[in-house]
Amino acid sequence: MAKTTYYTKSKRVDKIGRNEQLALMFDLINAISIVKTPTETALLLKDLLTAKEIKNLAKRLRIAKLLLSEISEREITKELHCSFATISKVNTWLTEGGEGLRNVISKLPTKYEIPDNLPKVPLEFQIPKLISSFAALTVANKQNELLENFAKGIFSKESSDKISQEDTNIRYQSKSKKKPI
Repeated sequence: MAKTTYYTKSKRVDKIGRNEQLALMFDLINAISIVKTPTETALLLKDLLTAKEIKNLAKRLRIAKLLLSEISEREITKELHCSFATISKVNTWLTEGGEGLRNVISKLPTKYEIPDNLPKVPLEFQIPKLISSFAALTVANKQNELLENFAKGIFSKESSDKISQEDTNIRYQSKSKKKPI
């Protein structure tokens, strides 16, 4: 007896024609180029990618950054808890071209850390240092706030991705168990 389906089977991307694949890439490239601020970028990534994809892309970018800083593969493995295969893959991308990664990494801003201690000497001697510490504190707090908000969205997206996957599995399992009349 033939299997009956009640939904149209979706086409995989590699089964789509070349012109349609190019149109998809065109939209993706332009969507990425449209965003102007880190906040807009965070929103786009959160909406476009799964939490795991975001974490993997962030890790690959950090691997490239460390490789360009001439950090050894063994040190990168220890720091990022990733495999040598992943590091080799990123290293291959950098050696076979890597213009995009090099360009982006060269333009990455510095992530500021919150100053440990403010000086305990007379204020008038420390005004320049206090001002720069306060500025660094302000920038670091703003960066940390944006990162925390982004991370909260990613963590909630992880759980919604998992629920969606479970729902999909249940839905298709129940459909496959039903027998056509």
